[in-house]
Amino acid sequence: MSERERKLFDARSLFFSSAVLILFTVLATLILYSKGGNFAHIVSMKEENTIHRELANKLKSVGIADEAIKQYENYFNTTQVDKRTRSNLAYTLGKLYLEESNYERALSWFYRVDMIDPETPLKSEVGSKIVHCLEMLGKFHAAEYALEARSSLEENQQGELKGGTLVAEIGSRKITLREVDEALDALPPWMKEQFKGSEKKLEFMKKYVSDELFYRKAKKLEYDKDGELRKKTADFMKQLMISKVLEEDLKDKITVEEDDLKNYFKANQEHYKEKAQARIRLIKAGMEEIAQNILKELKQGKDFAELAKELSLEEESAKRGGEWEGWISKGKDDLGIGNIDEVSKAIFSASPGSISPIVKAGNYYYIFKVEELKPERMREYAEVKEWVNNDYMNHKMKIAYQNLLKQVLESSEVKLYPEVITEEETSS
Repeated sequence: MSERERKLFDARSLFFSSAVLILFTVLATLILYSKGGNFAHIVSMKEENTIHRELANKLKSVGIADEAIKQYENYFNTTQVDKRTRSNLAYTLGKLYLEESNYERALSWFYRVDMIDPETPLKSEVGSKIVHCLEMLGKFHAAEYALEARSSLEENQQGELKGGTLVAEIGSRKITLREVDEALDALPPWMKEQFKGSEKKLEFMKKYVSDELFYRKAKKLEYDKDGELRKKTADFMKQLMISKVLEEDLKDKITVEEDDLKNYFKANQEHYKEKAQARIRLIKAGMEEIAQNILKELKQGKDFAELAKELSLEEESAKRGGEWEGWISKGKDDLGIGNIDEVSKAIFSASPGSISPIVKAGNYYYIFKVEELKPERMREYAEVKEWVNNDYMNHKMKIAYQNLLKQVLESSEVKLYPEVITEEETSS
């Protein structure tokens, strides 16, 4: 190799080496910058999460629950912490929702506590709060099962907790006690009262199973494809959705203070008055002549109970010597025989121990013996507080609904033509 060629080769080598060194430096700088950026981002994320937690703590301490919940949930969703800390955070969120009376959301968080950390020391506190939430939601049987499941992990012979016990089978369809109880809990309170006691509950269970059979028959007959039924279903769904909208729109507009309830009670005390009540015996006859003969014998000193057992057509009370179970109220058809005014007059104008004149109700004739009387009285506020609360809420709801209706009609793109209705009424 000539001297000229050697120098040219050395120059090229030097250039190549320099280029590689420069490229390496650039790459190293980029990598370092990139790592530095990620590190800065991680630091920033940690700082932001710390802010969520500290802000949530401050908001909670001053009683601003809604905002505290948002910050705690942000912290829960974005921060990687150990399962004990995460479980405790779920418990805190559950308590906050519980304090806000949002029992559904509270339940959701309480259920997560021991799902996240099965060894959590908060088990007993979580259990009692789950039961409380279920009770506040009207899920009384579910609350009972939750309490049972947490107080004992022992299972019955079928390997199922009480709520999973089978009460009926329709082919492969298994109906459990829990399912029946949940259906009971879903009933309105006044209807639920009708199925108290084991015999009534058995009656409800039979109806529940029967309804399932009727539903299966309806499906086989393809009633679910019937046009009229589909329209009714759509109308029903429409009403449910409207009710939900109204519930959401109105709930924040209605507040109830103790003084409001007391004032409402004072203004409507007559409504909450306890009517006069009586305990009675009765004899039911099919003909007036027979009733006259019975009354004659009673006036001659014959024992009312003996004559009731012997002659009364009211079979259940006749077994008890004519005794009617429970109290009857003045002005109410507690006997279920009609002619309320005359029956009340006959009973409540008599004194204890005396016998009433004959009263016709429907196609039968009745004679009453008054055993005990309780006079009309004014109930105390504490006795009827829940009743007053319901009435007051309904009163406020009606007012709020009318205001909302007016607002919606005025703010929406609606044109009303009332003259069509008024003209039609005038012409008819």
